Amino acid sequence: MNFYKPSFRNLFVATLSALCLANGAFAAKEKQAPVGDFYDEVSRLNKVLSEVNRKYVEDVNPTELTDAALNGIRDILDPHTTVFSPKDYESLKVSMEGKFGGVGITISLRDNVLTVISPLSGTPAFRLGIRAGDQIRKIDGKETKGLTLDDAVNQLRGKIGTDVTISIQREGVPDLMDFTITRAEIVVHAVPYYGMLENDIGYIKLATFSDKTTSDVVNAIKALQQQGMKKIILDMRYNPGGLLNQAIDISELFLKKGNTIVSTKGRTQQTESRSRRDGVVKQDIPMVILVNQGSASAAEIVSGALQDWDRALIIGKTSFGKGSVQTIFPLDNQGNALKLTTAFYYLPFGRCINKPENGIKGLKLQEEENEAEEAGDEAKLDSLKKDTLARDTFYTNNGRMMFGGGGITPDVEVELSPMPWVVQVQERMAMYFKFAVKARPDLEKDLQKNGLTMSPEWEVPDSLFQQFRDFCMKDTNFTKVKSNALVGVDQLEKSIIREQNYMGDSSKTVSDSLLAQRIADMRSALEINRNAQFDENKDYIKDGIKRELLTAFINDSVSTAFSLKRDNQLKEAVKYLSDMNLYKKAIGAPEKKAAKKPAQAKPVKKK
Repeated sequence: MNFYKPSFRNLFVATLSALCLANGAFAAKEKQAPVGDFYDEVSRLNKVLSEVNRKYVEDVNPTELTDAALNGIRDILDPHTTVFSPKDYESLKVSMEGKFGGVGITISLRDNVLTVISPLSGTPAFRLGIRAGDQIRKIDGKETKGLTLDDAVNQLRGKIGTDVTISIQREGVPDLMDFTITRAEIVVHAVPYYGMLENDIGYIKLATFSDKTTSDVVNAIKALQQQGMKKIILDMRYNPGGLLNQAIDISELFLKKGNTIVSTKGRTQQTESRSRRDGVVKQDIPMVILVNQGSASAAEIVSGALQDWDRALIIGKTSFGKGSVQTIFPLDNQGNALKLTTAFYYLPFGRCINKPENGIKGLKLQEEENEAEEAGDEAKLDSLKKDTLARDTFYTNNGRMMFGGGGITPDVEVELSPMPWVVQVQERMAMYFKFAVKARPDLEKDLQKNGLTMSPEWEVPDSLFQQFRDFCMKDTNFTKVKSNALVGVDQLEKSIIREQNYMGDSSKTVSDSLLAQRIADMRSALEINRNAQFDENKDYIKDGIKRELLTAFINDSVSTAFSLKRDNQLKEAVKYLSDMNLYKKAIGAPEKKAAKKPAQAKPVKKK
């Protein structure tokens, strides 16, 4: 991130400029609004603000007025340009630095109670025996009821070496348990998990791009190489991105010296980054990168650069398309800051990562296409689409055709299996987590009694599955959730009653007609189907139970390794890495045909 400290005059002008931009959002709705001189517009806005301040019928809070105008920036700019409050700016710096003073727990609100989701391995909380599911009832003697998650985080974090006392309510323990924890430096690891899959395939989960990302990935690579890794999968699904320099450094680990990685182009800056050295992973090591719609920014730079150089096969779903550079400008000494989009990212062979909707010009082009389509102007629509095709067609180093237009389109597109409805509800309502917390004390005793320990080889018995089923059906919040089909029946019933009332037949409502029985039968059948989903998805549900118990008894790494076994996108990656003919065909140069080449290559339609 770039930093710039403005003077008071610059701050005044910057604030007025932001207000002017927000004011321009309203003018932008007018057809062909004239472009005025910037400082004339600032002067005009200044006069308006002055009059409002002196003569408006009621007192106006200048902070609220300014905040409202600053928030309006997004109306004419992009969704990634924003103004940070001191609190938000501090949170951003913590996420980028990847370390802070704290106790080492992940927390959330479960049923409006502050709850430990998991202790981080090796941290003070972990060493003191804090468990997943522990409810934090007090912090330094003060009740946590009504405390927001942000406020709780702020109270638990603090200067390294200071103490904080938390009072825990634990399942199976009648009294509150007090733990006095000495805060330490907590490092958020960019690589939450790595390990060997079948045969010689190594797997690295890369979650974010912070200051520690490159060192975390290098450590994972070295560890896997010692375990015999000869092929590698880099999983960047749901990776939101982060620091540009870390994206460049990660790309370097796999490319050749001199390979272009990324360039940035903006009104006031233009850069190009190349690999400064040969990668630590040899070029003959086959590689797959997993991406999806949650992969953005730095994750797209790495996957796109390696795709352009044919260094890695990309599998999954098209990425998010956040290809813009944000620069942070501190606005004052109170901690307010402006995050401003200053450039776009471009991949080695010209593709822009940014989706059109994330920029002003792209939005205007989309508007032109929509207007031409609405007006039935086929000639203009054809011309716009041809221009887009010519502009957005690119080729990799091996000559494979790629298309721009935003995001990274995978070489092999793979859908995840749809999650059964009952499991969706269970996951959304954290039923597996809640059940693991409740079942752990008795299960712990049973395992000890039989001389067993929790391990990935342990299987969920049918008796525990039945306990989970009963646990769900006794939860009133769970049973209140209706399937889409049941909601549809409710809507149908309301529509019939409305229609009968409208037709003047209000005496014959659904409740006293033949339709009443039919609707009741439909509800009954759908309820039976809902309950039957437990048995239909028994293996799926047992996996969810096991996953949470592995987390509770051991740690996240063990449960992650277990969960990966059901991952269809990962299975596809393993398939390609297990068949080198298949892999080389997918990533190699396209076969040359004897027939003459067409004048203009046409895009392949996606199925």
